[in-house]
Amino acid sequence: MCRVVASSHLCKINGTRIRIIKSLLLSLCLTNPLAAQCQVHIQKSFTLIGTHKYPDSFTHFAYTNPNAPKGGVLRLARTGSFDTLNPFNGKGTVPDYVYHTYGSLMTRSADEPHSLYPFLAEAIEYPDDFSWVAFHINPAAKFSDNHPLTSKDVVFTFELFKKEGSPFLKNLYKDVVRVEKTSPYRVVFYLDKPGRKQLALLAYLRVLPHHYWHTRNFQDKHLDSPVTSGPLKIKQVRLGQNITFERVRNYWAVNLPSQKGRYNFDEIRVDYYRDHQAVTEGFRAGLYDVHQETDTQKWHRSFSFPAVKEGRVLKQDIAILYPPGMSALAFNLRRDKFKSPALRQALIMAFDFEWINRTLMNCDFQRTRSFFSNSPLAANGLPTEEELKLLEPFQEQLPDELFKQAVSVPVSDGSGTNRENVRKALALFKKAGYRLENGRMIETESGRPLTLSLLTEDPRQERLLLSYRKSLADLGITLNINTLDKSLFRKRVRAFDFELVDWYFWQSTYPGNELYHMWSSRVVMEKHSGNIVGITNPVIDHLLAATTKADSYEKLTPIIRAMDRVLMWGHYVIPKWHTQKTHLAYWHYLDHPPQDQLYWLDLNNWWYRPNQSL
Repeated sequence: MCRVVASSHLCKINGTRIRIIKSLLLSLCLTNPLAAQCQVHIQKSFTLIGTHKYPDSFTHFAYTNPNAPKGGVLRLARTGSFDTLNPFNGKGTVPDYVYHTYGSLMTRSADEPHSLYPFLAEAIEYPDDFSWVAFHINPAAKFSDNHPLTSKDVVFTFELFKKEGSPFLKNLYKDVVRVEKTSPYRVVFYLDKPGRKQLALLAYLRVLPHHYWHTRNFQDKHLDSPVTSGPLKIKQVRLGQNITFERVRNYWAVNLPSQKGRYNFDEIRVDYYRDHQAVTEGFRAGLYDVHQETDTQKWHRSFSFPAVKEGRVLKQDIAILYPPGMSALAFNLRRDKFKSPALRQALIMAFDFEWINRTLMNCDFQRTRSFFSNSPLAANGLPTEEELKLLEPFQEQLPDELFKQAVSVPVSDGSGTNRENVRKALALFKKAGYRLENGRMIETESGRPLTLSLLTEDPRQERLLLSYRKSLADLGITLNINTLDKSLFRKRVRAFDFELVDWYFWQSTYPGNELYHMWSSRVVMEKHSGNIVGITNPVIDHLLAATTKADSYEKLTPIIRAMDRVLMWGHYVIPKWHTQKTHLAYWHYLDHPPQDQLYWLDLNNWWYRPNQSL
């Protein structure tokens, strides 16, 4: 017998509609033998793991101030430029903060990693087998032009993303076979590969207005100011120079528990500077309000200017709980020279992190040893029994070390000479078909010298990577480092026009379809895909398929750990470093709630304090 489970509080809010849905669901279950034992849940919040922190009756997130004053202007600065306001078609470079102009069906809390709470949708509905999910749109929801937001807009957005969205979005929603509007405020998604993660991905769908977009070309850059569904809208744009967002006045969700105390500034202006030095000088001069410093030497040596000493600029180190992902120099396996694992391993061996960290980064960083660092998904020690069951059928296709050794990265003594690792690197170069001759690393068969080209978009990284260039020069290898502006950098990477690239591999705390975008052989030649390395590994493809069948975090964990081992032992990237804290400086007229025990930094919880003087 089918059971429909709904919280009494939700039924009390919208009792009539829930009762109608219950009757429909019972009818469906009775007429469908396969659904005879189904249990349908209707609830306000949803969590991927365990239980959510906040009850249905919560009034605001604990890390927000529900009485925060509204007003003032938040001035921010970024480097580079932007050339489009459309963040969904994968074309061009979008300005920071533009995603905040679009609301999602549900929203995350910053003090827990796996829960979602009501936003545009007031409830989520799903069966035990996760074969479909329905969202109940809040009847009060409106776009920035006060046009009602309904399930018609949700269906339109989803179908638009599936047809014309970026490769990332197309891949993200590939397991949805059909979407259906069952009422003006209820929309149902039917899943080909059911799972909790699919529900969460759909819950985070950002909604576009049908009445605005259906007559427009979605592939355009849309440099006008579109109608939005979020708490911000675009006020003014100077292409490539700055963009100003304004708070939507009388926003329908201002007192919604998941939004209360947030988006407190009347305006947010983002200026774009030529380089990071110009950004730093702009902050010192009071041209913008908040500065995040990633150069630890500069943080310790340069942030003691008069405004800091006088208390007009406040400094704070904020710990961030979210897993750091993988920052690395990624090989392009589409280039013949990198098809040799021994060559890639030799180049990894030559990277002296310990010297860089000690002399250039104030010992503030730690080496990244996993694509899933600082999470239960990272491969640690030897493979577990569950991992071996996944990997042993492919033993002949995997390196022996994977089964006999823990995942590791080379470690030096930090002296800068790195003699032991150099010796090992030379042996690997020989194995890969190279030899050192007259001070140059030569390919034995062709006699060509080994030269490499590295792309980066960050001049600060170039300074740090000059050390690696010297290490390679000592081995007779020429490394050319090319620092490009952000738009050209992204264009080159998306076209796979590089040899080595300084790249960041973001990871979710509960991975799912986004992994296909990064590592699946199906997208290896698809321009704009996330598989920038060019991985075509049948073992990884098998593990990616296994992730779609894992219906719990416990079942997913050994799959991801096994995948992490294959990736690390494949020597696809040169792992760099990470830290779990951010160095933050801000002017004294800004205020914020406590910032501890949060998974990410969110300035939308801050506010402006008028009439502050020192």
